[in-house]
Amino acid sequence: MYKNLEKNNIFLKSLPLIIFIFSPKIDIISIPNFWQGIRIDDLIIFFYLIYFVLVNNFKIFPNLINKQTFALNWIIFFPYVILSMLIGKIFLLNPQWIIAVRYLEYMGLIIILNQIDPDKNKILLLFKIYIVINFIFVILQYFELIGGFTSRGNCDKVAHMKDIKSYCFDKEDIKSICFFSCNLGFMKNYVLPGGFLNNRVPGITGGVWELSTNISICIYALILFEKKINKILPFILMAMIMLIIAQSRGIIFGFIAGSIFLINDYKKAIKIILYSIIFVFLMYVLNFFNFKQIIQDRFLIDYISLIKIIFGSFSGTLPLKSEVSGTGLESMWLRAYTWGQSLSDLKKSNILTFFGSGGSLIYTESFLIRVITSFGILGTLIVIFFSRKLPWFFIVFVLVTGLTVDLFVSFKIFVFSFLLLFALNKHKLKHS
Repeated sequence: MYKNLEKNNIFLKSLPLIIFIFSPKIDIISIPNFWQGIRIDDLIIFFYLIYFVLVNNFKIFPNLINKQTFALNWIIFFPYVILSMLIGKIFLLNPQWIIAVRYLEYMGLIIILNQIDPDKNKILLLFKIYIVINFIFVILQYFELIGGFTSRGNCDKVAHMKDIKSYCFDKEDIKSICFFSCNLGFMKNYVLPGGFLNNRVPGITGGVWELSTNISICIYALILFEKKINKILPFILMAMIMLIIAQSRGIIFGFIAGSIFLINDYKKAIKIILYSIIFVFLMYVLNFFNFKQIIQDRFLIDYISLIKIIFGSFSGTLPLKSEVSGTGLESMWLRAYTWGQSLSDLKKSNILTFFGSGGSLIYTESFLIRVITSFGILGTLIVIFFSRKLPWFFIVFVLVTGLTVDLFVSFKIFVFSFLLLFALNKHKLKHS
């Protein structure tokens, strides 16, 4: 009897982690006027949160949230999020309240993961499995044998139904219960084999940027906690192949920058760097996965123009779109253009500059711009203060990657970041 209860308890504690990490981007229930709907991980958070609240007799404080709660700063910051949104509303801006709902969901996730209290070895095992499964899916997708579920789905398939920009990025007015097809006659988030842009395949994630970020976090964890290189080298090589196929240069730069601050064991660091250089050299010489063309198109670009675009978004001197056509910087120009729009909201009042506008975009194409524009000078300083105890490799990774990716708008990136930092915190407490 006791053994059965113990097995059930282990299953109940493992189930959320498995779903949070491995569930694909499939909507279960639609949300009117939004492309993305409610997914299985959202439902798991809802039901598990109710379960823990009931088990603790509704004592959220101090049973579920207390001084020992990991990521407590994230919860403490929520009132400021609401304050910024209210100020944005007062100044007739359009803060996206769905972001506050997602923030509340993350708070529920923090409570659940603290209650589950996963150990380091379980987290590492799940990360290893995640790398292997993604590698299999990435290879099959790359050679156009299977498709995949993404955040935006197959835009080309539905382009005839609506304006493609509004359809693919934000708003699809679906009012019925989804159950995968949303009455559209096909799986809304499913992309057919060969339908991925430039063959940048996402594995089991919502997009190439999410794949690259999560894989980077997994590798950080393995390097930190696995002592023997031969145990992690296969995973590093698989990760490098996936990063190359995904072609997310901002995340690759962030991964490299964070890695510089990662390893204190210099012998281990030198070996990993040496093996990586040899592997990349062979990839280039043998032109695996069209590596030479990827290097040419994605990395051999005009970095002076790139810097001008970045600073132009802040100074209002952004080059014309026609000037960057054909340079490989088109996506960076589009990002900078949206940054300029978000930054212009702050200039409407000193109050907005100080407290932020609450965020008028669901996705800002930059975590750094998200913080600055949504929360203003005061909120940015609070975020910096709350982040002061984070490990340097993670701070550098977020700063570099967060320049071009709105990192934590992704549920799975938040999960992986939490698990990495949670495992690192427990490791430090154990050895302190």
